[in-house]
Amino acid sequence: MEPERPPTYDRGVRRIVVLLAVVALVAGACTGSGDGARPTGRPNREPQGVRHVVVDTDLAFEDVFALLYLLQRDDVAIDAVTIAGTGEAHCDPGVSNALGILALGGETDVPVACGRETPLRGSNAFPEEWRDAADDLSMANLPATDGEPDPRGAPELLIDTLDDDATLITLGPLTNVAEALRADPGLPNRVPRTISMAGAIDVGGNAPGGAAEFNVWADPLAAKEVVEGMDVTLVPLDATNDVPYTSFFSETLKANLDTPEARAVDAIISANEEIFADSSFWDTLATTLTFRPELATWGRAKVLVTDSLDAGAGWIDRWDDGVPVRFANAVPDPLAFEREFLSVIAGRTITRVRPDPTMTIAFDGERCSVRPDEVPLGRQVVAFEGGGPKSGAVLVELSDAFTYDDLRAFLGPDGSPPPEGRPPADIEVLAFAGPDLAEAETTGPPVVGVCFLQQRSGRPVGAWLSRPVRVSD
Repeated sequence: MEPERPPTYDRGVRRIVVLLAVVALVAGACTGSGDGARPTGRPNREPQGVRHVVVDTDLAFEDVFALLYLLQRDDVAIDAVTIAGTGEAHCDPGVSNALGILALGGETDVPVACGRETPLRGSNAFPEEWRDAADDLSMANLPATDGEPDPRGAPELLIDTLDDDATLITLGPLTNVAEALRADPGLPNRVPRTISMAGAIDVGGNAPGGAAEFNVWADPLAAKEVVEGMDVTLVPLDATNDVPYTSFFSETLKANLDTPEARAVDAIISANEEIFADSSFWDTLATTLTFRPELATWGRAKVLVTDSLDAGAGWIDRWDDGVPVRFANAVPDPLAFEREFLSVIAGRTITRVRPDPTMTIAFDGERCSVRPDEVPLGRQVVAFEGGGPKSGAVLVELSDAFTYDDLRAFLGPDGSPPPEGRPPADIEVLAFAGPDLAEAETTGPPVVGVCFLQQRSGRPVGAWLSRPVRVSD
C-alpha cells in the first residue's frame, strides 16, 4: 500500500479530508519504547529463538520499510521473498529491488521470485503511475547484486519454503498465495501463522468505490480463496488508519541515521514527500505487529469477501455465515508503534518521537477551548485533549471576510449537528486534532478550534466552537 495518487484513486486515508466530511464546517468530521536492534545484518550463526518468515509483497515504498525492519531484527530469518505482480511493483524491477534491499541488510542468499501480473479474475489494477513510482528505488542507493529471480516462480517458492516453521507475512494482493493454495491444498497445514495487511472491516475502504482496501480490491477472488482457505490474521485499515505518516516521524528519523536501513528509509521519504504526506504505515504496521502484537487491540468476526467484478469488488463485510478471522481493530498508542519501528530501524532505543505541543485544543463534552490564547506566526504543534474515542477537533483559520460571528452563525449553537453542504470558502482548515499530534502553520488571521462528536458510523452528532486565538507577529 502506498500514498497519494490521482484523485480518482484516493488511496491514503486522508485524515483532514475525511474529517472535512464530518464536521460540515470542513464538510464534516468522520470518519513502550521499541526494542533496540543490531545496526546491520544478522550474525553468521543463527541465534537461538530466531523466527523464520516468508514475505509476499508488492514492494511499494512502505513495503520496503517493512523488509528493512525485518532485516534489522536479529531474531528474524527471512526464508524467501515473493513479489505480488498484481500489486504496485512490476515483476522485473520488483525482484531487482528486493535483491538489493536484502543485500543492503547483508542477506544475499534469500530466494526471490515473482508471480503472475494479472489477477485470478477480472482486470482491477493499481494505476500505472503508482507502479512506475514503486519500480524506482534509485534514491535508496541499494547495492548492486548479481542475483537472479528464483526459477521456481512465486507460488512454487511459497510451497517449498513454507515448511511448518515460517510465519507468512503478506503485504500486497494475495494472488501468489492463492495460486500456491490451489496447487497445494495441504499448504495451510504447514503455515503456523499468516499475517496479512488486507481489508477494511468496520471502516471505509480506500480503493475505487470506497468499499474495499486496495490489496483486496486488486484481486478479490485471490483474497476470498486465501481468507476462506487459511487461518489468516488481518491487519486492515481499521488499525492502519491510526498510524499515519507525519513530518514528526521524519524529523526523528533524520536525527538517527546511523544504519544503512535508516538512511534508505529517509532517502525514500525525502524523495517522495508529496506521496508520504497522505500515507499511513500500512504494511510496516502489519509486519511490526507480527512481533509486537500488544501494540494493537484485536477482535474476531465472521466475514464475507466479495469477489464480484462490480463496484463492491473486494469488500470484506461482517456476515453471520462467514469465515471467522482475527483482526487488528485499533492502535491505541500510535507513538508506541513509531518508537518500535524507529528503534529497530535505527539500531538504538528511541523514546522521544514528538516535540512538545505549542497549542492544545481541549473538549470536555460541553465546552471546546484552545490554549494559549495567543500564538506566534509559523509552525504549531497541535495536541487534543478529548472527551472520548469519538471526539476530535479541527483547527481553522478565518479570513478577513469571514468573522468569528459568521462562523458561529454557520455552525449554530454549541452541540448542534453541523449543517449539510460544503463549508464557506473563507475557512481554511489548518489541522485535524485527534489522538496524535498534528502540525499547523498559522499565517495571520485568528484561528479557532471546532470540536466534534461523531457516531461509530462517522455521522456527526454535534460541533462546539472555541473562542478565537490571536496570532501575533
